[in-house]
This record gives sequence, structure tokens and C-alpha cells, in this order.
Amino acid sequence: KALAFALAAAMVVTAFPVTNAEAASTAKLSTTKVTVAAGTAKKQTKSIKVTTPSTWKSVKVKVSSSNKKAATVTASGKTVKVTAVKKGSAKVTVKVTAKKGKKAVSKTLKANVKVVNAGLRFTTAPTEVTVGEEVKFVAKKCPQAAKVTFISSDETIATVATDGTVKGVKAGDVTITATSDYGKKVTAA
Repeated sequence: KALAFALAAAMVVTAFPVTNAEAASTAKLSTTKVTVAAGTAKKQTKSIKVTTPSTWKSVKVKVSSSNKKAATVTASGKTVKVTAVKKGSAKVTVKVTAKKGKKAVSKTLKANVKVVNAGLRFTTAPTEVTVGEEVKFVAKKCPQAAKVTFISSDETIATVATDGTVKGVKAGDVTITATSDYGKKVTAA
């Protein structure tokens, strides 16, 4: 009876899901899906962190991209940098090798990369601004990390603040231009 009970208990223990300690016994990526934007003046870069168990020593990370025309990858320590080249997709392969005690261990990980074109457009751009009135021009940008600057073609007619708020100064025609640091430009007259 004691042997049957011990065997039954052993079967129950092995039926439980993987514990946190067991899950932490292998290398992992902080994300397996990355979207980056490619512009004419700038290419977006995002980082993927590689985590390994504390028992893994002398960790080395090697990376490759299945489509270098869409995205390139580099590794520095346990950080993988994905850089947009042009619209498309790529699969990133991350090979992690290390020593666990005296034994060599390795894990191959994958991440999917989507490269989109950087973009910029006005979502709010009134065609008229009354003298003395302030109206905000709103530009939708891609990627969200893009920095946008606004300029007025003639500040004696209308001024524009860094946040896109336009103030009418005197009657006349003026063009407001928004430019992103990714090389995208949009105008409203």
C-alpha cells in the first residue's frame, strides 16, 4: 500500500504545470513581435532584451535577420537592436549560448519584425484663422516616437507654436508646415 501511494503521489506531482523555477531555466526574449518605422531621414530602432537564468555564465548572443532589406539586427551583450530599413517584414533569429556549470547550453529564439513606412498627416488643419484667434493644428505621426516641428511661411501673418497652435496676426495667406524627424512633411494653406 505504501509503495502504491508513493507512486500515485509521484504521478500527481509530475502532472502539475511548469513552475516559475523551471520556466526561468531557459533563455527568453522580452518580446517576440516588434514594429519599427522607416523614414527617408531616420530609421527607427527598438531593443529586445534577452534574459537568461542566473546559473548561465559566459552568455553569448548571436543574431540574424531573414530579410536585411527590411530590418537589420545587432547584438550588444544581452540586448538585440532591430533597425528598420524599408517597409516589409523579417524574422529575427537569436542564438544564445552559455555555460551552466561545466555543461554548454544553448537556446534559439525567434522574433517577428514588421517594418512600416514613417508617416505624417494633419488630422486637424483649419483653412481659416481669424486675427487674434488661436487654433491648434494636429498632426498624426508614425511612429509615435517621431518629433514634429511646425513652421509658418510668414510669421507676420500667423505664428505657430511648437505644439502646433497657430495664432492669426493679420489678414493674409500663410502656409503651415509640419515636418517629422523621419523626413516626412505635410503642409496646410
